Amino acid sequence: MVGNKKTLLEDSLARLDAALGSPGGGVMRTPRTVRRMLTSKDLDVSSIMEGTLSGLPTSFSPVIPRTSHIGLSALASSCMIVDDVTAPVPATMLGDTTLDATSAALLADDDPGVRATQVLFSEFINIMVSHPSEAQVWDELEQYEQVCCQQVNSLAKLIRKVPIHRANFTNTQKVYQQLLGERNTWRLLGSLYSERLGEDTSSNDSPMMDNEPTTDYAVVTRLYDTNRTVREAQIVIDWLERNAADECDNNCYDRVEYFGDTHIAWENTLKTLKNESSGIVHPLKGARPLVTSMDPDSSLRQGRPLHDLDQEDEIRLLRSVFSYIRSGQVSAAEDLCVKSGHHWRGATLEGWKLHHDPNPEDPSQRQPISGNPYRDVWKAVAWRIASDERLPSHERAIYGALCGHLPSVLAVCHTWYDVLWAYTRAMVDQWVEEQLRGANTHLRPLHPLPQDFPEEKFSIKGVLEAVESRPEVQKLQHKNPYHILQKYLILDDMESLLQEAHVWLRNGLAPHLLRCLTHLVLFLRRIGRISQQLEPLCTDILEACVKEAIERGDVEQVAWYTSVLPTWLQVEWYARFLHNITDDHHRRHALQLAATVGLDTHAITSAVVTSIRLSSNIRDPEGEVVSETTAEDRVKISAIDWLLYDPQQRVEALRQSNALMRTFLVSRKIGATRVLFNKIPSDSVDIIMREHEVETGSSDLPPQAENVVREYFCIRTFLSAQDSFTDWFDHYHQKRPSAPQKPAAGSGFSQQVAYEQAEQQYKGEMERWQHTLKLITKTACDHLYNVLLFPEGGWLVDSALEDQEPEITGVSGAEESGEVRAETPEPNRAHHLSVLRSIYIPQVTSLLQNILHSTQNYKESLQLADIIASEQHQLYKWRKEVPLRTTSVHFHHNSPL
Repeated sequence: MVGNKKTLLEDSLARLDAALGSPGGGVMRTPRTVRRMLTSKDLDVSSIMEGTLSGLPTSFSPVIPRTSHIGLSALASSCMIVDDVTAPVPATMLGDTTLDATSAALLADDDPGVRATQVLFSEFINIMVSHPSEAQVWDELEQYEQVCCQQVNSLAKLIRKVPIHRANFTNTQKVYQQLLGERNTWRLLGSLYSERLGEDTSSNDSPMMDNEPTTDYAVVTRLYDTNRTVREAQIVIDWLERNAADECDNNCYDRVEYFGDTHIAWENTLKTLKNESSGIVHPLKGARPLVTSMDPDSSLRQGRPLHDLDQEDEIRLLRSVFSYIRSGQVSAAEDLCVKSGHHWRGATLEGWKLHHDPNPEDPSQRQPISGNPYRDVWKAVAWRIASDERLPSHERAIYGALCGHLPSVLAVCHTWYDVLWAYTRAMVDQWVEEQLRGANTHLRPLHPLPQDFPEEKFSIKGVLEAVESRPEVQKLQHKNPYHILQKYLILDDMESLLQEAHVWLRNGLAPHLLRCLTHLVLFLRRIGRISQQLEPLCTDILEACVKEAIERGDVEQVAWYTSVLPTWLQVEWYARFLHNITDDHHRRHALQLAATVGLDTHAITSAVVTSIRLSSNIRDPEGEVVSETTAEDRVKISAIDWLLYDPQQRVEALRQSNALMRTFLVSRKIGATRVLFNKIPSDSVDIIMREHEVETGSSDLPPQAENVVREYFCIRTFLSAQDSFTDWFDHYHQKRPSAPQKPAAGSGFSQQVAYEQAEQQYKGEMERWQHTLKLITKTACDHLYNVLLFPEGGWLVDSALEDQEPEITGVSGAEESGEVRAETPEPNRAHHLSVLRSIYIPQVTSLLQNILHSTQNYKESLQLADIIASEQHQLYKWRKEVPLRTTSVHFHHNSPL
């Protein structure tokens, strides 16, 4: 007795755990099989007769070997993915199976739907990178679906655990719906386009049978083999049913098995009738008279109800059976009816299967006969049931789905997917029925179709238009972007899809939707579904994705998404990304990634340096003189580092540095110029010569590179002269010894001795000062003369005047060329050189005159005047506003200019 009580207690606890725990965990399932995409050739029309998933064993039907190669089933519950849709999701996909309500609530406060799904961005990149060849596109799609499915399952589990009143939980639910739509989109894409591309390389539209079909099964088989519209409609049905099967696994709290384990139909009504026949009055019977017999039609025939508890069970059973049929699991629906004691109802679900007798020619080799030879009679009866408004709505929908009665099915469909499923099944049923009625496979006249059977067949376009016209769809889900994507994929209308997506871009897109669109466009490109006229629309989507990745700051994503842009946009967008990177390690990493994905790093670094150098340069550098080095100047100086990583870019580094130093010199920013000059490695010219010789075998630089090197030497000469004059000025004015003060008359002997010693010391210091001054003066004069008498044309004069210096400013706007135009003329360079000569040649002359006048070297001062006036050097052209007569000039120690 104690053992029995213990057994009952354990059984009760198990039931309680099954009801409150994760749904579906205790139901026996078959193991998942290997998943792969299927085309119509992989599916078997024999499922029409057997009620099983094509090529898919389930726990409710035996495994029957498949030998046929023919197409999709007409009304079977087959899936486009070889997978047991009734199997529970593995724990590895759901994450931690010990997630309780408390930890789930804490996660909800942290908005997990947004935070946890960020991994999808990097996962999609990894999948795209690991499938580079066109032969791997289907594996790529499958992995897209898998990673979305993992996130959907994890979020679904979290949603079941977390209280819905959490404020941040709304975002999680939104992300869940987005990823659910994306998962379904990848499924549809793989199923439809594997069929379409397979069809393009075969002759599926030509008849595959020479002999006239002799059975319903053969008729429908030939229909699927020869009619693309029916095949694709069946793919859509299978896709919708698989999605519903996954939803059924996640939302299964109302399953029949959770509310009882009896195998007797209407047991409460039966018990009441038995008690009445025995004279026992049931206290909870109620005042309403119940049915007096237990046949299936008794309630409808007598107009009396069942027991209240049985009515609840009946409604729950009908809802579950319809859910199984909606999920494409007709065998599971039949098995549920049998387990619930409704054997007759399970038998009625067999009547829609196509009849097939494989033994007409050779009776000696008998094979099983399958299907319903009186399917036409069954269809008429099922149609009457679906049309009878006295029956429960789900019971009508069950038979309406199997016989093609659309209104009864639509009565219980409330989502876009459900309505599309109802219309598409009705469409396929119309095509199948037309073929069966036109074939000569029956020895008897067929029962006529119902009077309200539609005469005009649906098309797939008409189906989608009818779906969108439904009030429930228009009210709730008409503008769902994933439904719109799926609609145009079904129609194979890439132009409308991309135009719709382009409208979304203007209004702003959720990050996950933008990621989905981006990889969708890349997939359609790879399989050749994007025409040249649609490329601008695709480019806009890819640019939006790159912009989003830049805002997230993910270097790897920016690099890979930039690499799929047209070549003429790659430099522009990656340069924008590098613009704000200042850390040296991050800069090197970004360039390494760019090289890995095949971007032109030379053009990119040149573009980013040019962009930074020319940024915020609103005022005219000649109109306002600000000698201090600003934070903006330091940013521009730091940008030169982009060009110093690769020795092959040393010419460009010098060119950009020269351009920036010219800007600084025009603004009299000698300090900033010196900081930038010191940043350039001293061996840059040697590296330029070596790289050019290795590349061309010649030591003679081209005119452009020669001008760059010459300008670099000119600036170096000027800075050296500036430093030398600063040293002379400091020595002449700051380090000159001061003469000792003579003692007053009548001073004592000790004061006279001290004065004499100080005078002797002063004379010694003065001699040393004069000797040093002589050396410093010679050095300063030499350096200043080097500026004035710079060889081969003069200071800041190009040796190859016929060539224009290029400047890399980014990308050409000419999209039609499709190529990067890295070099554009720099029209301001010649003007800047002229301005610098007009500013600094007079100043250098004045500095030299100052030195010569201060050191009383008047003879050389006159020689300087001759040099300036000579036609050989023509320095007088730059002294229009400065008289030749030496003037007295005083300079501050830190700013002698």
